[in-house]
Amino acid sequence: MPSEITVRVGPRPGDLGTVLAMHGRFYAREHSFDERFEAHVAKGLAAFAEALGEARDEPGAEPGRLWLAERDGEVVGTVGLTDEGAGTAKLRWFLVSPEVRGSGVGKRLIRALLEYARERDFERILLSTVGQLEAAAHLYLDAGFRCTERRSVRQWGQHLDELDYRLDLR
Repeated sequence: MPSEITVRVGPRPGDLGTVLAMHGRFYAREHSFDERFEAHVAKGLAAFAEALGEARDEPGAEPGRLWLAERDGEVVGTVGLTDEGAGTAKLRWFLVSPEVRGSGVGKRLIRALLEYARERDFERILLSTVGQLEAAAHLYLDAGFRCTERRSVRQWGQHLDELDYRLDLR
């Protein structure tokens, strides 16, 4: 019988490193992204960690949230939402481990993120991704996001289609 997958809010100590390692390993293995992709993810996570620390000094401030899906104590999925100001949030670090894809964990993570965004009264959510991630794009579209821009780029050692998505919550 398969183990249950639970979703929790983080980060706990070590969670940000886990998110970074998952992204680095997965995108290198599945899409041949080089170390610059891992550096890109690390910069975003570092800024998020800094904002979390600063928020502790300001009651009521919350720079965003991170959700982690776990099975048997192992992180098998992640998604984050950061407050970009002016009513805008950004969806970040969405990844579901290949061994649990199709289990509904991706939908659960996106649902948790959308509930939180609505509770926080964000006006819109933006995200940037690449065209090769078709399963993720399907989840974004099902959640109501629309693709607003597509451009060809060379980054992380690859020629990619970079996509911007937007979801208006009001």
